[in-house]
Amino acid sequence: MNTTNAVTIGGVKLVIGNDASREVGKEIRAQNIDKVLLVTDRGIAGLGLHKKAVESLEENHVAYVIFDEVPGDPPEEIVEKGTELIKKEQCVGVLAIGGGSVMDAAKAMNIMCFHEGKILDYDNSPGGGKRFHRPGYPLFCVPTTAGTGSEVTQYAVITSSGERRKATIGDPMLMSKAAFLDPLLTVGLPEQITAATGIDAMAHAIEAYTSCRVLGAAGSTVFSDTYALQAVRLLSAGLRRACADGADLEVRKNVMLGATMAGFVTQAGSGAAHGMGTPLGARYHVPHGQSVGMMLPCVMEWNIKACPERLRDIAAAMGCDTEGMDAEAAAGEAVKEIRALLKAIHFPKLSDYVAKEEELKLLAAEAMKDKCCSLNARKLDMDSALALYREAWK
Repeated sequence: MNTTNAVTIGGVKLVIGNDASREVGKEIRAQNIDKVLLVTDRGIAGLGLHKKAVESLEENHVAYVIFDEVPGDPPEEIVEKGTELIKKEQCVGVLAIGGGSVMDAAKAMNIMCFHEGKILDYDNSPGGGKRFHRPGYPLFCVPTTAGTGSEVTQYAVITSSGERRKATIGDPMLMSKAAFLDPLLTVGLPEQITAATGIDAMAHAIEAYTSCRVLGAAGSTVFSDTYALQAVRLLSAGLRRACADGADLEVRKNVMLGATMAGFVTQAGSGAAHGMGTPLGARYHVPHGQSVGMMLPCVMEWNIKACPERLRDIAAAMGCDTEGMDAEAAAGEAVKEIRALLKAIHFPKLSDYVAKEEELKLLAAEAMKDKCCSLNARKLDMDSALALYREAWK
């Protein structure tokens, strides 16, 4: 029985529901694509989470080549390797099956088929870089986690191995053609991964709702605000249960929908939780969702003075009772609720990864170069960034 439905939002077709990944081959064949590079990682391949999609490709006579070498925090070298394989095998489409690292790598491999140089030449995180002149082949994404939102974003995060930093590549030409949201693929995820990816999605939504972009002259839009708050509602209502009972498909579906909604609004802006989390991933290999989540409550508390009304809305979306409170007090309830959520899902602490307090100065210096910090609701400088790291570390 087909339990999926489809909708197109922002140019991306979403196929949603149990066994959505079985629709992959039909959708790709409908685009007149007869051969794809299937990009994944060895963990996904070992668990067989790509099998339904592979069967669908075969049933619809779509040839495929599997590239399963994507690591966490994919480096530029793996992008080059994948790009060369696309060209060598004469693929005319790319299918990504995995988490954010896999989808980001697939985006980068794909678009570099038609561009000179290296992917990091197009790094726009420091405010520069070359521009793409055309999209890659049609890209199709099957997320196996509920968190990064990469299946619907225009961003790919690629690691510079030599510089030990993560570069953000951003352009609408990186967007996928279709994404397949199959809750069944997330059922076996360990609690730690469910927690980390879910908090990453929560941070996407909260920071998109409170970034300096939406607080500035341009202001927010009813579309981004609506998606951000609905993402917070779905994630806050479902994440505890998803971590505790991974087999509840309705909860898994809602968390996945919340993560995708949060992905759609990342263009509204980000904030210091992401900006300060990035150096942790690059330097200490902290999983992305964990690095962002460690910083999220500290950054939210710092931002209360800049956007108390918006954080009050976040508190309401998380189900906090703020009746009779002024805006700042209500915003404080949002911070308390995030801290309670992190505790309930057994989230790690910054001190689990950073051994010495002296190391925080280096992290603060690196964070101040990150574009996400410049988009934070309340302005940061080196001293305030260091103070936030120290608060999280203690």
